[in-house]
Amino acid sequence: MNNKLPKELIDRLKEIYSNDELDIIENGFNTEHRKPSFRINTLKTSTKEVLDALLESGLEVKKVKFLKNWYILLNWEEKDLWNLDIYKQWKIYMQSISSQLPVDLLDISDFNKILDITAAPGGKTSQASALLKNTWEIIANDNNSIRIDKLNFTLNKQWCKNVKVLKTDARLIAKKNPSDEENNGYINYFNHIIADLPCSAEWKINLTKEKTYWFWNLWVVKRNFKLQKEILKSIIPMLKENGTLMYSTCTLAPEENEAVVHMILSLYPELKLQDIDMDYKYSKKWIKWFWKHVYRKDINKTIRILPNEESEWFFIAKFKKNLTHLS
Repeated sequence: MNNKLPKELIDRLKEIYSNDELDIIENGFNTEHRKPSFRINTLKTSTKEVLDALLESGLEVKKVKFLKNWYILLNWEEKDLWNLDIYKQWKIYMQSISSQLPVDLLDISDFNKILDITAAPGGKTSQASALLKNTWEIIANDNNSIRIDKLNFTLNKQWCKNVKVLKTDARLIAKKNPSDEENNGYINYFNHIIADLPCSAEWKINLTKEKTYWFWNLWVVKRNFKLQKEILKSIIPMLKENGTLMYSTCTLAPEENEAVVHMILSLYPELKLQDIDMDYKYSKKWIKWFWKHVYRKDINKTIRILPNEESEWFFIAKFKKNLTHLS
C-alpha cells in the first residue's frame, strides 16, 4: 500500500483486507477519472429514446445487470455527452453506482412515503421520485443552505413534483410535520428512510492529490460515529411497521459502518437486517471483527464495495422493521 497515506490508515487497511483486495484498493486510489455512469431520468424520457440517441452519436454504453437503471459509458468521457440534447435536457443524470444503490435496493411501490434524511445534491431523492412516478410523498432534508440550493436545482431540472424539501438538523426532524394535529410529527410516518449519513469520506482518496487524504485522522472517524448514532436515534422512530431503513456510508472505517450497524441491532430489536442480492465483483461481505471489537454475527448481511475504476468506497445495510415478533 502506498506510503503517502497516513500510517494509521494503512494499518487499518491491512487489518481489514487481504493482499489481493489491497491491490484493488490501491488501483482504485490511483484512478483519477472513473468511468462515467448515469441513470435515465424516466420522468422526462424513455430508455429507448436515450439509447437511440447514444447509438446515433456513436457512444457505446454498458448496462449494469444488478441495478435497474444504471449505465456505464465505455471508452468515452462525460464531456462527450455535453452537446447531446438528452444531457442538456436532464434526460440522463450522471450518478455513481454507490449513489444509486440505496434507492435501487428499496422495494418502492405505490402508497409509499419516503424520507431522504441527508438529501443534497438530490441524486437519491430524484431517483426515488422517478420510481414513484411523481406520486405520493418524499421528504428531502438537509441542513445547509448551499446544499439545499443544489438539492432544489436538481429536483427542478429533473421535474420531481412529489418532493417536499426541509432544511433542518437531521437530529430534530421528527417533530417537523406541521400538518400533524396530535404533534407526533413524523413518528411512524415513513415506509422507507434513506440514511446516507455523514462520514469521514474516504471515498475521496486519490493518491495523486494530497488534498484528498491529508485531512484523515481518527478524531474525524470518532466524531462521525457519534453524529451518526445521534441521527439514527432520531430517525428510526419515524419508520412504519414493515418499513425499510437503508443505511449507507462512503467510508471504509468500521467505526462508521459495522459498529453503527451493531449499535442499531442492539438498541432496536424490531429492526432486522435483510439480505442484499448484488453480484458485483468489487463487493465484499462484512468484517467479523476489528482490533478488539467483535461484531454481531447477523451483520454478515451488510456489503462493502472496494474502490475501483467504476465506483467508490461504499458500505450498505438494509433493515426491516417488524414489531410482531416482540409481542
